[in-house]
Amino acid sequence: MQISLDQLLQILMARLESLEVSMEDLKFRTNVALRLLRKNDILTEENIKEAVKEEFEALNELSEEEVEITEERIDSVTEGIVNWVDNNLDTLKKRLEDYQEKLKQLMEEEEKSNNISIASPELLKELERIQPPTAKPKNSPNRGNIIKP
Repeated sequence: MQISLDQLLQILMARLESLEVSMEDLKFRTNVALRLLRKNDILTEENIKEAVKEEFEALNELSEEEVEITEERIDSVTEGIVNWVDNNLDTLKKRLEDYQEKLKQLMEEEEKSNNISIASPELLKELERIQPPTAKPKNSPNRGNIIKP
């Protein structure tokens, strides 16, 4: 059985969309369950903080790289979870805006630092002309450091 690249991409995209819908459904159900626990005082800030600390410790045990566990980091993660469960939209929007701004700055820095230039044919001819005589033979497709297709 042969399938074309287009058919393969369609299958993969359909599967990806299915996974996305499943994730959204799972996230919705989790949010509802957590909010119910929070309203019934089963899910407290202290419980969340303890669970976050335990999760960081488990990550350190399982991972080769050790994650620094500071009280500030634990408090920050705990605060984020509490705001999420309490549906504190103003705080969540502010955090999202801050994240997007940082991401934008990183993208701008990345664009500035990674400048890939393609040499013009004139520049390549000039470089060939000024190559030292010890370069590879002229019949070699790769003379010196200039790669020719």
